[in-house]
Amino acid sequence: MKLTSRRTMALLTALVLCAALLGGCAGVSGLEDAFAADDPALGVLSGSTDSGVSYYAEDLCVTAEDVDELSVDTSESYGACFFRLDTAEVLYANNIHEQLYPASTTKIMTALLAIENGDLDASTTVSETAVTFTESGVSTAGLKEGDVLTLRQLLYALLLPSANDAANVIAEMIAGSTEAFADMMNARAQEIGATNSHFVNPNGLHDEDHYTTVYDLYLIFQEAIQYDTFLDIIETESFETTYTAADGTAVEASWSNSDQFTSGGVSLPEGFTAIGGKTGTTSVARSCLVQLFEDAEGQQYVAIILGCSERAILYQEMQSFLEAVG
Repeated sequence: MKLTSRRTMALLTALVLCAALLGGCAGVSGLEDAFAADDPALGVLSGSTDSGVSYYAEDLCVTAEDVDELSVDTSESYGACFFRLDTAEVLYANNIHEQLYPASTTKIMTALLAIENGDLDASTTVSETAVTFTESGVSTAGLKEGDVLTLRQLLYALLLPSANDAANVIAEMIAGSTEAFADMMNARAQEIGATNSHFVNPNGLHDEDHYTTVYDLYLIFQEAIQYDTFLDIIETESFETTYTAADGTAVEASWSNSDQFTSGGVSLPEGFTAIGGKTGTTSVARSCLVQLFEDAEGQQYVAIILGCSERAILYQEMQSFLEAVG
């Protein structure tokens, strides 16, 4: 289901300006507010590349329009992109600035904030609120009130089996409450430039006021993959660990990756490796996936699909991206 578009054009204006001025967004550091790049006081001249200004879109893939350099079909999805990271090439883009429901791809932002603001080896106790859900069928790690886990363990539960209880525990650990954590998510989104997003929870359970875009997810994912911790987790097929229950006994847990590319459940064209990604599914958001691939030459690609009608079709559409560039 597509949301009514309420685009904030500040991001696109800045990105297009960057492309026009610098022909690829190369620059040096110096500008604190990249959205003010058109301020006459900066003395930026058309065609000048030695202004000393660092542009927001430096090293980012940028497009305001749909792009299809691959002749692929993603008609079963609401929005999709396929970007080559080393050259910042937009190889495919369809509805990437439309506001859509992200489901559990939300957890990329949750993980980013946890890694940036938390101590991975610090422990926290699971609250009753964190494991209480009003809807049935919610994916969890089976955490119970009083369980004690480290932030590192919670991140594995968050990103592999997509545990919604782990998301809540992380939010309370980092910000004190899920509401305060959502405020942090929205503030960080603005800093990243994901200005068409709004988050109300750390897990992606459906809420009409919880939305993002394909492009915003790319920006958030781009931030997250700068951290080795994030990459180490998303490329893990399964994780076994032991934590402490409220009564002091040991709880043994084994969590498997829900990403079929990473787990090996779905094959890849020859020459490609699935580094890792994040799945998401709700009845409204439908099937979603944010995925990082690498080819035989070490070139990396980000593929994102939101709102696919079926999970199997989602993987087929992503396979078609790789086949087109293989």
